[in-house]
This record gives sequence, C-alpha cells and structure tokens, in this order.
Amino acid sequence: MKLIKSLFLIVLIFGLLVGCNSNGQQSSSTDSGGEGEKDGKKKIAVLLWSRGFEFMVALDQGIQEEAEKLGAEVTVLDGQSNSQTQLRQIEDNIAKKVDLIILAPANSDELVPGVKKANKAGIPVVTVDGVVSKGADVASSIAFDNEEAGKVAAKYIIDTLGKGTVLELTGAPGTYHAVLRGGGFNAGMEESADFKVITKNAEWSAEKSQSITADSLTADKDINVIFTHNDDMPRGVLSGLRQVNKDAKAGEKGHIALVAVDGTPEALSRIRNGEQDATINQNPFEMGSLAVQTAMDILNGEDVPKQQFTPPTLITKENVDDKTLWGNIFKSN
Repeated sequence: MKLIKSLFLIVLIFGLLVGCNSNGQQSSSTDSGGEGEKDGKKKIAVLLWSRGFEFMVALDQGIQEEAEKLGAEVTVLDGQSNSQTQLRQIEDNIAKKVDLIILAPANSDELVPGVKKANKAGIPVVTVDGVVSKGADVASSIAFDNEEAGKVAAKYIIDTLGKGTVLELTGAPGTYHAVLRGGGFNAGMEESADFKVITKNAEWSAEKSQSITADSLTADKDINVIFTHNDDMPRGVLSGLRQVNKDAKAGEKGHIALVAVDGTPEALSRIRNGEQDATINQNPFEMGSLAVQTAMDILNGEDVPKQQFTPPTLITKENVDDKTLWGNIFKSN
C-alpha cells in the first residue's frame, strides 16, 4: 500500500512539473509576439546601414516622428556599414514576424538574399536612401535623386567658375549613391568644353580625401574646384588644402572652390565660414517620413509607387540660413 502511495505521489509531482514547464513555454511564445500584437499597432523593423553619419541619425528621427503620428511601432537597428550584419537583422526580424521591414541597404547587391527571405516569409520590404538589386521584390523604394544632384553640382560649378580643372572625390566604387552622383556630375560637366575632370576614389572617407587632395594639388596646379560625393569628405579636403597652403576662403585670392552633397549641419557651417562654397540638399526628415507613410499604405492594402524620389536643392551662402533646411533643424542625440 505504501509503495502504491509513493508511486502515485511521484506521478503527481511529475505531472505538476510538466504543467509548469508547458505554461512557461506558452508565455515565452506569447511574449515573442511583441507589444505591437497586444495593442494592435503595426510592427515595423527599420534597418539603417549606419548611424555613424548625421544624415542617418536624422533619417532615424524622421522615421520615428512619422511613426508616432501614424501609430506604428518601429524598432530601429544600426547595420554598422556591414551587409552581413544587416542580413542577420533581416533574419531576426523575420523570426519575430514583424509586419514590414524598412531597409537602408549598405550594399545593393549583398542584401538581395535577405530581401528574398523576407519575400518568402510574406513580409513587405521598403527601401530608403538606396535600392536593392534585381532579383528581390521591393514594395517601394524611397530615394534621393542622386543623379540630378550631381547635375545640379556641375551646373553650379560651370555657372560660377566658367572654366578650370575639377578634382572629383568619389564614394566607394559600385555603390548606389556614388554611381548615380558621379554619373550625373560627369554628364553635367560634359555640357562645358572648358572644364577638365580628374576623378579619384576616396571611398566616402575624410581621411583618404585629405591625402588625395594634398597629392593632387601638388601634382596639378590647375585644379580650382573640388567636388565630393558627400559632406563628410570635405573635412579631409580642408585638411589637405591646409597641408599645401591652399586653404584661402571664398572671396580670397587663390581660393579652391568646394562643392559637395548632403546638406549636413557641418556643411552649412562651412558655407557660412567661407570654407565650402555649396552643397546639394538631401532631406532625411522628408525621406524618413515618406518611408513610413508608404509602409503604412502598404500594410493598409493601398497601392504605392514602386519608386519615389525626393528632389535635390542647391545651398549656397545666399540661402544657407533658410530655417527649413534639415541641417538647420537637426539636433544630434
């Protein structure tokens, strides 16, 4: 009798343990759905290629502000300029069953497999500030008109200087922005027979821009203008100019004109100080807002354009204090 009671007691305890373990697993599964499922908000994963640039930080802010207005739940992740990191982030968010992914791709070609996985899982992808190469289905791409930005820069140089030699410092070869900005710029410069363009790969780097600038100006005394593919490289350009005693400000004798793209707060300060002549404005707040609006339209079953562009605008000393410019609005975290 005692043996039967002991066996019954063991079975009872085992049953209780199994029940507790089962409840724990169920709770974990419910939690993995996230708060978005509980409160009815759409869950959107935002994968930025890098928050190491003011532009990307502002894009993040624009996305979060619009998401709050529209009642979406967004989680923003930093890809640290690494496609493999972004691929892992895509896979993680597929596992979390987010409703949509907004992707600012580090590399158009390398992110194709990740977008294909999202396609297979039925999760729409919207790209912002970049595209993903053919082979994957992107619901909509929110992009800056980079090609037109290059043309605007070229027109400003032709109209302002009339003739000369341009040192073009590019972003990394093959990258979306570098290809389009460089293509537009060189097409624009071909409108004048009075300019020569020397193109050097600076890989978006201020440090590389410094050495290239110093070496190029030493080798070619005819260079009278420098065009960079972003507004970070001018930091290195100015250091390179100082290195070879060519750092005269705008309006001073021997000034080397400097034109770039982005419209960052730092660029606006340089324009005010006469260190930079112009930049082409690319508004990240506008792009972030449009990305979230597009995402919500998709999730609500509405048709959206496959590609949407935000326009470039020229910034010089004449309009640098315009309060609507993102560089005058942006506040770093």
